[in-house]
Amino acid sequence: MTLSSRVLCAMATRRTATLTLLLLAAFMLSAAQALAHNVTEGDAGYIQEVWGVNLIPFMYLGAKHMVTGYDHILFLLGVVFFLYRMKDVAIYVSLFAIGHSTTMLAGV
Repeated sequence: MTLSSRVLCAMATRRTATLTLLLLAAFMLSAAQALAHNVTEGDAGYIQEVWGVNLIPFMYLGAKHMVTGYDHILFLLGVVFFLYRMKDVAIYVSLFAIGHSTTMLAGV
């Protein structure tokens, strides 16, 4: 193995380890913050009483959830102001989706 291939291998290993640690940290933080922003009592009552497909009301509730959640606002600020490469945006969006889905599942 040449020196350059060893260096590349070490860089890839560090990158993988860093990404793994970031994913683990995101999971741990998101699990601890599962109740970061709840559904209001009125919305919760509506969700429990509704039957069938109600696309428009749930789109409204989803939009309301995104606007009122500080995690979503910080997410948008991070994407807009700190990420310049599409690869970074893809990683950031994927990590956020995993973390947010985990908190939603933990909350349920």
